[in-house]
Amino acid sequence: MECVVKIFSLSYLYNNSKIIRNAALCVSFLIFSPIIIVFYIIKPFHHVKFVRLRDDRIGNLAMNTELFLRRVKLEIYKKNVFYVGIASKNPCNNQLLTMFKRAVLVIQVPKFIEILFNILSDKKNFLKEIVLYPGFVEYRDAYYEFNNARPSLQFNKPEEKEGRALLEKMKVRDNWFICFQSRDSSYLKKAFKKMDGSYHNHRDCKIENYLKAAEYITKQGGYAIRMGSIVKKKLLHLKNKKIIDYATHFRTDFLDIYLPAKCKFFLSSNAGLFQVSTLFNVPVAHANLIPVNYPTYRKEDLFIPKKIWSKKKKRFLTFREIVNSGAGEFVSTEKYEKANLTAIENTSEEILDLAIEMNERLDGTWKTTKTDEELQKRFKSLFKNSRCYDFPSRIGAQFLRQNQNLLE
Repeated sequence: MECVVKIFSLSYLYNNSKIIRNAALCVSFLIFSPIIIVFYIIKPFHHVKFVRLRDDRIGNLAMNTELFLRRVKLEIYKKNVFYVGIASKNPCNNQLLTMFKRAVLVIQVPKFIEILFNILSDKKNFLKEIVLYPGFVEYRDAYYEFNNARPSLQFNKPEEKEGRALLEKMKVRDNWFICFQSRDSSYLKKAFKKMDGSYHNHRDCKIENYLKAAEYITKQGGYAIRMGSIVKKKLLHLKNKKIIDYATHFRTDFLDIYLPAKCKFFLSSNAGLFQVSTLFNVPVAHANLIPVNYPTYRKEDLFIPKKIWSKKKKRFLTFREIVNSGAGEFVSTEKYEKANLTAIENTSEEILDLAIEMNERLDGTWKTTKTDEELQKRFKSLFKNSRCYDFPSRIGAQFLRQNQNLLE
């Protein structure tokens, strides 16, 4: 027990003292050295590499891990390597980690081993032959993988049976459905109590603005299922029984994966759960996208961004101004505030238009025009020198029609 306490103390001081970092590295080496020796003995026969899975948030667990698996499948990573995933004892979603365990060997370790492994991973020149730390998914780096490889995961027969039974319990019977979600601050406040989550407040949006789109889906014969593990507001006084507040009545780890995998499309905001749909190659209609330089991954996806209001200019910034000023890369609320900018969320009508376009495209009834295609090209041309210049998804057609002034 005393040893564990000392290790936690080392991790706490790790970033503040060179002596402590070196001491932590020595402790790490002593603990891992027997394993390292074994791996290097067998290396000529079968190379082994650790993969540190980020499992504290659903978006990272889904996308980082799936990107790694698709790169293995596409032989972007080296052949003849035996990968071993390292995960925590308390992942954000047990169902998703269970399914990843069917695709790659995963070892769940105690907290103090996690800390030591992170220390090893941070040493770029130390153990680089056997440690792989995927980190955050860079969107541009993921376009090829998510448009050229099949999903790595699938549900087994018992899971399919369980999923159908739970849909029946929710009274979703023999019909298609979509998932929809709006991001608020509730999850970070509860799940990460010691962290100040206000740096992401610019990503928040109102669930009420998604309800017109949900009503439209039910009129087309589908169900609309409101997603989220921790939400600020319940959907009270719903008269439409085909709009289901799953987040406050039915939510489970299993359904958090099953529903996004089986929906017709996911009508999303900047919350990580929609990336479970991407993992299964299910189309995403992303409303309230921010920053604009982070469009969705797949060619079937659609998005509409938040508009950026300049307090100084007293008008909305054009897309060119957003990209050229660097605001297209802002990922913290503080940066917007310092630049005297305010992110304005999409209206219910804009989100409805996005849902209509996605649904009609999937049904094969959407009709694009020559003007629409010209507007798409003009929009994409603004990103030639940005990190996402070759993104395959499309911005909503009606949104561009109504905001052509932002293309100037």
